[in-house]
Amino acid sequence: SEDFDTIRDAIFSVLECRPGERIMRPRFGSPDFVFDAVQHPQAVISRIQTALEEQIPDVEFVVSGEIKDDGTFNVQINWIVEQMPQAPIQFMLQSENSR
Repeated sequence: SEDFDTIRDAIFSVLECRPGERIMRPRFGSPDFVFDAVQHPQAVISRIQTALEEQIPDVEFVVSGEIKDDGTFNVQINWIVEQMPQAPIQFMLQSENSR
């Protein structure tokens, strides 16, 4: 269980960190433009999935999302460790236009 919690924390680290923030790992994180591209959901999904796969290689990820009527973009990250599905991670993004 602790190992899965560590991986879950690593997923959040990838999502919250921007490349260049970690001196010893300059490519670690998700670029800012991922979250600025809410009007292009497939681009957001693809960039999040790529960042996670590159930086947490021993985990299977399936990232999905949908734009709601109010302009928010709901993202869900399904992840599997050692053939054991874990609880999905869900979050919401808003574009500047939907605020």
